[in-house]
Amino acid sequence: MATLEVRSNDRILMEALQLFSSKGYDATSVREICEAAGITKPTLYHFYGSKEGVYRALVDGTLEAFHASMLHDLEAPVAVEEKLRRVARGYFDNARQHRELMRFILSLVHSPAGSAPRTDFPRFYEQMVGQIARCVEAGVAVGEFSAGATEIRMLVFMGALGEAMCGNVLLGKPDLTPALADGIVDSVLQGWRQNS
Repeated sequence: MATLEVRSNDRILMEALQLFSSKGYDATSVREICEAAGITKPTLYHFYGSKEGVYRALVDGTLEAFHASMLHDLEAPVAVEEKLRRVARGYFDNARQHRELMRFILSLVHSPAGSAPRTDFPRFYEQMVGQIARCVEAGVAVGEFSAGATEIRMLVFMGALGEAMCGNVLLGKPDLTPALADGIVDSVLQGWRQNS
C-alpha cells in the first residue's frame, strides 16, 4: 500500500489546528507547532511568516475557499433551485471534510475578543447570506419562486443548514450527505414555489 506524503505546509496546518483546538491560540507557541509538525522554525516562517500567519491560513484561508466555492455554485448557469441545492451540498461537504476545523471556527466565533487574531466573522456571514438572498430574489424575479420576505427565507434556509452542520460537528449527527442537503432544500423551497 502506497503512503501519501504530507507536504510540510499541510502538516504545519494540521498540527497547529490540533494545538489551537486543544490549548487555544494564545497558549500555543511556535516551538510547539514546529515540534508537532517535525519542522524547524525557519520552515514555518518560510511558509507562513508567523504563528498568526498559520492561523490566517487555517481560518481565513478556509473561509475564503468556502466563499469562492459558494460563488461558483451561485453563478452556475442553472435554475435558482439547483444553485441552492449546490450551495447546500457544498456547505455540508466542506463541514464533513473539515470537521475539526469547523469545530475550531465555531469556538472562535463564540470566544472572547483577543483570544485569537481578529477575524471578521460577521462580515463573512453577512456577505455569504447576502449573496444567497440575491440569488433567491432573482428566482422570484424570473417566476421560479413566489414573492416573500427574503430575510425570513434566509433565516429558514441558513438555519436549517447551520443546525445540521452544528449537530454534526458537536454530536456527529446527522450525517451531512448530499441526500440530506437535497432534502433540506426541497423542504424549505416547498413553501417558496409559485404553485405552493
